[in-house]
Amino acid sequence: MAQTQGIVLNGAEYVIVFLLATLASIGVSPIPSASLVIVVMICGAVNIPITGMYAVVVAIDWFTDRFRTATNVSGDLFAAPILAKLSGVTDSPEDQENAQDVINEGQEMYNREARRDDDVVAR
Repeated sequence: MAQTQGIVLNGAEYVIVFLLATLASIGVSPIPSASLVIVVMICGAVNIPITGMYAVVVAIDWFTDRFRTATNVSGDLFAAPILAKLSGVTDSPEDQENAQDVINEGQEMYNREARRDDDVVAR
């Protein structure tokens, strides 16, 4: 955003951007569109005014946010079994049974709703 306004950042400002982006990204990965808040925070930290260019960022962010979310979910799906294997921590049989019960209940609710929707469409 600085470049679109003709603002040149110095080395210290690049360090500030790097540190804020890194630290903020640790806590906001599960929050949809949190990058928009980070952009405002970083711009404020290095004295870059928020202008109409922010609207362009907002317009594009919804699309790129889908990829960030997919990457985050994929990473979680790959990391969970690896950590379980390395740590040796697993769910107790009771917890596994409870989880399966919850899954079955959810599937039953979904099937009931789907049948109800089919009945409404058929009328």
